[in-house]
Order: sequence, then C-alpha cells, then structure tokens
Amino acid sequence: MSLRIEERVAFAIERLMRSDDAWRGLVREMVDRWPDEAPLELGFALVSAASAIESSFTKSSPVRDAAMQGYRLAALISMDVYAMQLLDMKCDKAQDLIAYWDIDPFFARL
Repeated sequence: MSLRIEERVAFAIERLMRSDDAWRGLVREMVDRWPDEAPLELGFALVSAASAIESSFTKSSPVRDAAMQGYRLAALISMDVYAMQLLDMKCDKAQDLIAYWDIDPFFARL
C-alpha cells in the first residue's frame, strides 16, 4: 500500500475508533483534507480501515462496531458515486461529492 493510502487509512482508523461520534463527520473531513483524490479512493481507505479494525479485535470487542461504521460509510460513498454517474454529474475528485450532497444531503447532515 502506498504511503498516500496508508495516511488516509490511519486517519480513518483514528476517527472510527474514537469514543465520541467522530465517525459522523469522517467523510466530510476526508473530502476537505483530500479534495483532489478520486472519491472511491476514500471509500477504499474506509474499507481498509474497517478491515484493519475488524482483524485486530475479537468479535466481542465493542470496537468492532467502528469497523461496521467504516464499511457503511464506504458503501454510502460508492452509492453517491453511482448516483452521480446516473445523473451525468462530474465525479473525478472527492470535492465533486459536495455538489451531489446539495441534492442528497445525507453526508452534509450526518
């Protein structure tokens, strides 16, 4: 894995594992920090983070819920990207997601 991806994965792990609701703003923060990255790269980082959490803790650990949040957020990013494609919206960069969030404000309100 490249250092660039590792940085994003580490960022996601840290946010997902916090005891507060930091996961709620995670996707918005990732878009703000890395606006020029491909949106699915952010989804990849979230899946990688979730997988790392899942493989590091037992099934009974409450931290495993963080992994599930990571998987959900990644799935929702991919849904947004697909919806943008259906609407013929530009979706080359993470910052392009912001235009879609004006239509479907789920992440804006999360």
